[in-house]
Amino acid sequence: MRIRSAGAMRSLPGTSPMHRLSIKAERCPLLKLAVRSLLLLMWVPTVALSQSETDKPSSEKKVNTLDSVSVTGVAGGSPLEERSASSTGFDKTLLDTPRTVSFIDSTQIDLLGINSVDDLTRAVPGTFTTTRYGLQGGINVRGIPADMFFRGMKRLNMQGHTRTNLSAMDSIEVVKGPPSPIYGMGKIGGYTNLVPKSGRAANGAYLEKPEGFVQAITGSFDRAESSAGIGGPMSVGERRGGYYVYGLMEDSDSYIDQVTVRQKILQSSISLDDVAGPFRLEMGGQFQNSKTQGAYMNRVSQALIDSGQYVSGMPLAQLDLNGDGAIGLTERNLASPIRGRVGTNNRSLYQGFTWPRCGANYCDVGNFPKIGGIPQSMYSYLSSRGANDPVSQLLLAQGVGGVLPTSGYLPIGFVLDPATTGYSDVDYFRNGSYERLQDADSNMYYADLIYDTHPDFTMKIQSFYDRLDSFKNSQLPYGEKQDVRVWEEKVTTTYRIPDRWLPAWLRVNSLASLNYRETRSKIRSSGGDYDWRQDVMYGDGIAVPNTLFWNQLDDASVQTGAPSTTDRQSWFNEIGLGVMFDVDMFQKDTGFLRGTNLLLGARYDVSHAKAWDFYRFNENASFAYYNPDGSIRYVNSYLPEQYAQGWDGGASWSVSLSQQLPWGLRPYITYAKSSVTLDTSNNGLDRSTITSPGGHIGSADLQEQGLKADLFDGRLAFTASHYKQTRTDVTSNVDVTLGAEVSSTVTRGWEGEIKWMPINRFYLSGYVNFQKAKYLFNSATTYMLSASQLGFKDVVDPTTGKVVYPADAFLYGGRTIITVPSSVLANYMDRTGNPESQYGFNAAYDFDSGFGVVFGGTYWSSVWADRLKTLRLPSATVFNLAVTYKLGDWNLKVNGYNIFDELYFRARNTDTAPGLVSVMPPRRVELTARYDF
Repeated sequence: MRIRSAGAMRSLPGTSPMHRLSIKAERCPLLKLAVRSLLLLMWVPTVALSQSETDKPSSEKKVNTLDSVSVTGVAGGSPLEERSASSTGFDKTLLDTPRTVSFIDSTQIDLLGINSVDDLTRAVPGTFTTTRYGLQGGINVRGIPADMFFRGMKRLNMQGHTRTNLSAMDSIEVVKGPPSPIYGMGKIGGYTNLVPKSGRAANGAYLEKPEGFVQAITGSFDRAESSAGIGGPMSVGERRGGYYVYGLMEDSDSYIDQVTVRQKILQSSISLDDVAGPFRLEMGGQFQNSKTQGAYMNRVSQALIDSGQYVSGMPLAQLDLNGDGAIGLTERNLASPIRGRVGTNNRSLYQGFTWPRCGANYCDVGNFPKIGGIPQSMYSYLSSRGANDPVSQLLLAQGVGGVLPTSGYLPIGFVLDPATTGYSDVDYFRNGSYERLQDADSNMYYADLIYDTHPDFTMKIQSFYDRLDSFKNSQLPYGEKQDVRVWEEKVTTTYRIPDRWLPAWLRVNSLASLNYRETRSKIRSSGGDYDWRQDVMYGDGIAVPNTLFWNQLDDASVQTGAPSTTDRQSWFNEIGLGVMFDVDMFQKDTGFLRGTNLLLGARYDVSHAKAWDFYRFNENASFAYYNPDGSIRYVNSYLPEQYAQGWDGGASWSVSLSQQLPWGLRPYITYAKSSVTLDTSNNGLDRSTITSPGGHIGSADLQEQGLKADLFDGRLAFTASHYKQTRTDVTSNVDVTLGAEVSSTVTRGWEGEIKWMPINRFYLSGYVNFQKAKYLFNSATTYMLSASQLGFKDVVDPTTGKVVYPADAFLYGGRTIITVPSSVLANYMDRTGNPESQYGFNAAYDFDSGFGVVFGGTYWSSVWADRLKTLRLPSATVFNLAVTYKLGDWNLKVNGYNIFDELYFRARNTDTAPGLVSVMPPRRVELTARYDF
């Protein structure tokens, strides 16, 4: 276990909101003590049981629970015989479903240690997560951010706001491609459907008596988690039903310095028959509080990735003029003054640059002209202070030079201090781009009335509410307060057309779904992020006043803090009607056409959207300076309230054809078009999107061909598919999706998955995925390049030849922006960040003694971290090993993750700022003890 520096979460002096950052004071050592005590109490009776007679009669099998640990989760049947209504809306087996679907049951969730969305990559092909300050609340499917459904209802986007915990689920389905027309508009890559633990089995049976479990987990990096669940029968009058309640608490450190994980989850569900006539009531909810911190490794270069070489150094100029513990907006303007007119590309710590030409054409990235010398501001600063140390003298000897921003002057706040600057070996598990607090509450409730007594006619009336209330304070200086709510009503019916109305060779099942969905999003934030100021190797790596910033969460005043620069609200609804037909042909035929299935679906959605940008501070037109008498002159600018509204609509459809062949083979082909709401990762709609010529609803299409097989009485199952998915709605180079979470891309790929169970105690699965994505348009975009890429030169000691001041140190104190010409961007059309090749396997074996072993691995190919391909992240192979032991109702498990301690990295969720990446977890061990009752 890594040793954490004492006082790693020191709170700074300042206004009262800062006390919220004193995270150590809020932590719960009692939870760690309770987890360890629970593990000890579990271990004692386990040892006693192991010493007792082994020939005692086994306990009576419990209703709707496993009577032994199954390493496969599919014992007694093929994985393709699992039934799912999530992918099409009809209750079909995975074999009969003409889409690529991966199913993970509760046993696999427990056995493989699937807690976060990133863990899904160990079991599901085509899944991957980029990170947003280390938070992996969402998942990419086939390279595209995917929707997440809960019991068939779409949840809010959690990416970058809160952790998504999957251990509370009974099953997880990952469906590739757009959602069924019954679900409404959705993303083209795919979606994940989560099914919570319940007191009612899928076959309609209820528990006969209360049953449950108690579980504790401890391990590397001070892991401390406890969870429990209990379910049982219930009745109201003569109405029979069941309930299930699940709770989880965690208070852990992590492998990244200063990052802790604290979360609380309470989840419950009830089911009650015949509540309203023949309708069954299913209702429940989930409350989660997640408190953590976000972290990237900053100042990332290829040398840091390849050899651990880090450009160290703290900012030269002191910007915290009043000594209150952080930098305010006015302090930035006074201590790092600009020249010329303040604007979007000319601020104290934010400067724009111009893409240079090499002859008649624009220069290629990496081949910008190199310009010697140091910025005028640095030369004047060192000269005025009589800097006489050797490095400063070498810098002054270079003369005034370097690359000039468009303003013609680089403010002093950008450059690093020569006294602390140089190269050092990095500690990969420190962080410089650090969000000090991410505190989110999510609340989700549902209530369904279901009639499914007769399979030929079913009806489901669903109500769903989801809320995310998040508080994020990075002091980089970004800080936000966000409140997002969604509610949805949906009615779905299925009706099988009577056989007497149809020819003998034809059977038709129909479905209709009507839904209304409404989303409200509010966000207030201030400032961008200056992620590169903090030197992670300086002292204990903790930010100091000269690398911390006030924002509107701490102090909203112009004089000492920073006011809100974004105050936005959006509201939009989605109203849609979808129909589907499941057509079986020649089911009784004995010829080649036996078992032909045609699946048809169509849907139309309309949406009304409104967006407000309220009165807010305009940092691009505000500044402060000293008067001749030493007083401060403030020039403040505010933007007026702006409003936009509009209607839009979109059609969705799908056609699938599959054919049953001998030997358990089933080929299929699917074509689909899906409408897509162009909302942001904050679950809101921007005014610019609503008013754009293309509107706020886009579209995408899918072509998929596949083959599924169920062989040897279900012992061997495999699926293989080839796909092409495209965003199709943009008709000009003004790509409206640039402001949305989706993007105009075309993705081609193929994937395969195999599951083999030659004997009941042994299970093997594996998958491969190859895909390549490209942007459809080369619209000019803004980018952040490092100083060396822009053309600054290293300062070298002429005597030793040693670099004494790396070129990148000239700009790490601030943030740069440069517009990439479309002619240059045309050479970089690949969508980067996601691996083009991905392989995985899992193997499990149960011994007669009660022991079991699970071994698995995942390979990701190397990826470019950014669109201009300036930073290459290496390939990675990660292996995991688990040993399980079962004795009666006791289950012990030791999980080893990344057992060979592979160092690997993950790109962030944007491809235009390559200087930040996530360092992924090193080797770690967890001990889990569980008692079932």
